[in-house]
Amino acid sequence: MVIKEYVSLSLAQLEKAIDYGKVDEIINASLNALQSPNTTMEFLVELEDNLEQVSPLSCTSVQWSCYRYAMIRLHELIKQQKTALLCH
Repeated sequence: MVIKEYVSLSLAQLEKAIDYGKVDEIINASLNALQSPNTTMEFLVELEDNLEQVSPLSCTSVQWSCYRYAMIRLHELIKQQKTALLCH
């Protein structure tokens, strides 16, 4: 599967997430399916970019909360990936 397909799949799953635990499961499952640090970084950035485009007006409060949490987690993971890539 290419990155855009992983991003689309993750977005569809995040849309149905009902709590932060589920958001973590979705992100972790996607990361586990990816094979290289470069692919992981590309996925994280692409997913974050897509989530930034979501309007709070098009979401329920639960969806928006889960999206915001996902963006926070993605930001943390991107920072970790950048650090890991610099160290290697």
